[in-house]
Amino acid sequence: MGLGFQVSSTPWKRRMWAKPSLPALERELRRTYLDALPEGVLRERLSVWEREGGVTASWHPAEEGLSIDLHADGRMTAWAKTNTVGPGYHAFLVELLDKIAAQWGVRWNWDEAAAADEGDECGYALTRDAKHLQAQMAGWLHTVAGVLFEHRDAENLFLCMPIGPLPRLPGFVGSPMGIWSESRLRQIAENRDAADAVAPDFFPWWTPGFGADFWSGLARVGVWCDVAWVGPRDQNERDTLRRVLDYDRRAAALDPAHALDASLRDELHWLLDRGAEIELPHREGPGYKRLPTRHSLYGGPWSVEVPGHFIEHVLNGGNNLQYVGDRRAVYVSSLSITSADASRPPAAELLETAGRGEPADLSWTQDAIIASARWEDDPADSARHLYAAFAVDGHLLLLTISNEIGAPRDWAEAVARSVRRPE
Repeated sequence: MGLGFQVSSTPWKRRMWAKPSLPALERELRRTYLDALPEGVLRERLSVWEREGGVTASWHPAEEGLSIDLHADGRMTAWAKTNTVGPGYHAFLVELLDKIAAQWGVRWNWDEAAAADEGDECGYALTRDAKHLQAQMAGWLHTVAGVLFEHRDAENLFLCMPIGPLPRLPGFVGSPMGIWSESRLRQIAENRDAADAVAPDFFPWWTPGFGADFWSGLARVGVWCDVAWVGPRDQNERDTLRRVLDYDRRAAALDPAHALDASLRDELHWLLDRGAEIELPHREGPGYKRLPTRHSLYGGPWSVEVPGHFIEHVLNGGNNLQYVGDRRAVYVSSLSITSADASRPPAAELLETAGRGEPADLSWTQDAIIASARWEDDPADSARHLYAAFAVDGHLLLLTISNEIGAPRDWAEAVARSVRRPE
């Protein structure tokens, strides 16, 4: 359930001796897109890639991207979901298609789009009415809030967020711009005026153009979704901190009311200045990577919850996973086992085999999972390990959860007990 557009073009003829192709589409889209972005800090974020049947371009951290399909007769179909970013982004993409039409010698069939089950769901391509576009986005928020409120007994609801590891929320709904309480969603769901009032805070890019609202949205999405809230561990994390601070600086220069809270800005500078010595998020505050986060292991169905600032590493050709942060780590292996007669060995048998006759310090059940774990200290590495095994019929998951010798055991045990496998 979202808003966006889909529209087809007249044939892209290029030149008599150069037929349209996906490499040419990728190259020309990159060129036109770069011309449309006004600042180098934005242009350096642009990624354009070829996929089956077309090309996709993305640069805003909250977007799903603009996709253009190329058909055999040279026609193109452009489509995008825009409600994840907002009215400003929607207007920008429609105007980008204008540039493509002018520079590439094509026409987008907005007038005939409805007959082909296409068109602009917000009407902006035909009206160019920014107020109406904003009203459409606010109306969508009002409707979706009502749907979410009907599911208020559910946990960890997210709106306009990418698929992937998701944090355990201390509130009702998470979005790229922050966490929304149940009471606030109720107001939006029950009162359209409330939705209109709050929409500029919900959408990262509310006002068309590259004003304070645009730069502030980039900074806030970065704070919530991108910053790890520990000292930067590599160049990418350093660049993320610098980029968020630059976005905030630009927003404040245009309108001080759009600046980040001063304490939050100070914390970003502090992390950048102190570097890797800051191993743990030091306080509560905005930012999903401050929160425990559930990772689907090997694409599911096993999952485990680890601190949000941990980094995932894929090892041994994808056979193992490792989650590393500060001085702690979680190492993961998974096995699917079939007996000679093609049956699945029972969970208890698998767990006994995994234990290798060693006595367990802990044992428990969780839904269909049976689990056991034992502690072992390694003085040579100054490490304490919790070796945990989890079994259902035919499937075994093994975790090695490591911390410093002398560290409390509760964190490692909590990680082990967070393992789930929905059937």
